[in-house]
Amino acid sequence: MPLPSSIASEAMENRLILEELNYNVIELIKEHERCHPLLNDQQLIVYNHVLKAVETNMGGVYFVYGHGGTGKTFLYRTIIAKLKSEKKIVLAVASSGIASLLLPGGRTAHSRFQIPLDLYENSTCSIKQNTHLAQLMVQTDLIIWDEASMTKRFAFEALNKTLQDIIGYKFPEKKKQPFGGKTIILGGDFRQILPVIPKGRRHDIVQACINNSDLWDHCKIFMLSKSMRVRDTTGEQQASTREFNKWLLQLGDGNIETICKDGEEIASWTRIPNQYLIQPMGDPLKQIVESTYPNLKRHLWNEEYLRERAILTPLNETVDEINNYIVQITEGSTKQYRSSDEIDKTTDNISEQELMYPVEFLNSLSINGFPNHCLELKEGMPIMLLRNINPALGMCNGTRLIILHLGERIIEAKIITGSNVGSKVLIPRIVLTSDDSKWPFILRRKQFPIKVCYAMTINKSQGQSLNYVGLYLPKPVFSHGQLYVAFSRVTSPNGLKILIIESDENYVQHTKNVVYHEVFHGLPQCKYT
Repeated sequence: MPLPSSIASEAMENRLILEELNYNVIELIKEHERCHPLLNDQQLIVYNHVLKAVETNMGGVYFVYGHGGTGKTFLYRTIIAKLKSEKKIVLAVASSGIASLLLPGGRTAHSRFQIPLDLYENSTCSIKQNTHLAQLMVQTDLIIWDEASMTKRFAFEALNKTLQDIIGYKFPEKKKQPFGGKTIILGGDFRQILPVIPKGRRHDIVQACINNSDLWDHCKIFMLSKSMRVRDTTGEQQASTREFNKWLLQLGDGNIETICKDGEEIASWTRIPNQYLIQPMGDPLKQIVESTYPNLKRHLWNEEYLRERAILTPLNETVDEINNYIVQITEGSTKQYRSSDEIDKTTDNISEQELMYPVEFLNSLSINGFPNHCLELKEGMPIMLLRNINPALGMCNGTRLIILHLGERIIEAKIITGSNVGSKVLIPRIVLTSDDSKWPFILRRKQFPIKVCYAMTINKSQGQSLNYVGLYLPKPVFSHGQLYVAFSRVTSPNGLKILIIESDENYVQHTKNVVYHEVFHGLPQCKYT
């Protein structure tokens, strides 16, 4: 007989505490002994500050600001190994599922802290006093929150209010301290994509960032600027990587010379160095596919080949266009899976809505973050999950897999990215709902939560690392940090190729770079060395 939901929830929270305390001390000590000597001087400063704050129980809020490749994740793993080997409780979270897989025991911040999906200024987390989860919050020694720059400030403020309430109930002197006196490490890079605000303008996006919260006044900022990618190379490759990193940081900060395109008041068009450009000739889809996936037909089942490369582009419709093209040119039989679509019964005036919007219309809808009504799949094809199905097994939003078998009601696949590479998993159909404000109803779509991922949007690529990136720009980027994120996905400048489709001959080597300079207010300036 199943447990009542309230008892089952408490049991789950109790298991959560046991998981946090059940550390393999010997393995953690070895991990710390291996990692600690490799920390550079900048990382050591953060490491020492955080450990002192935890050991003295003085608390504090620390922001680790560094671009990709500066070793933020490596620093977190070293701190986690040290504290967990001493039987201390560390909660490691990230703003996205794919980033959480890089942290030991990582989870998304929303699931760990029960943060509501719809956030407002007065929002709080759904953690009640005197529950096991509340007890875990009281006993926690350190919270690490990665990719904090892409999360709305209301999420941090909700956690702050909740911890002040929970911890202040037992320790009244901590009720007014930030995050209830807990030690918090936030990490991120404000050059990357900022919080997504539907239909939000520049001011709305900037105001949603953590550095526009009152909590920012309590943050001690540490900057990591030494690239571990440069350190791990030698000779000409090291010089090339160092020069690329310098150019990339200037691009992300908006410090590269730009020009105005005809009719535009603001200069935002940046010249791209020749060595990264593909000269447009003939069919652009064929060009970008052959550049990023050379000899694709010979490597259809090659996991390493598919894992290390992807085509990036700004818009979902362009992603679908590229993926459909590759599906058509590759061998193998195609299997179609069609969704079951309906209007949610909780929608106002449901009978009228069903008459106005028949099933055929619902099938035609293409919604951001949703699988298509008709999925055309082949065995051996790379796919990406669109929902967090089972983070413990590595099945997070953004995880990439290869299809092994296409069943009638289930898809068998192998994970090729994240911390569970090589694991075979089963993907079921699930019901997804969307209340897109463009339509006066809630759509329910039962479909496999996946998308073909030879190509993906720039936004979806955030958190991924690739050896070969083909950036396809039939239209320029449209939001802060997109161009920087696209370029910074590649682990070596030799793996980056860009195809710009531009009819004006004066701009064939230029593309738009959108940077909201005001978001860098109060942050340390990077030295381009």
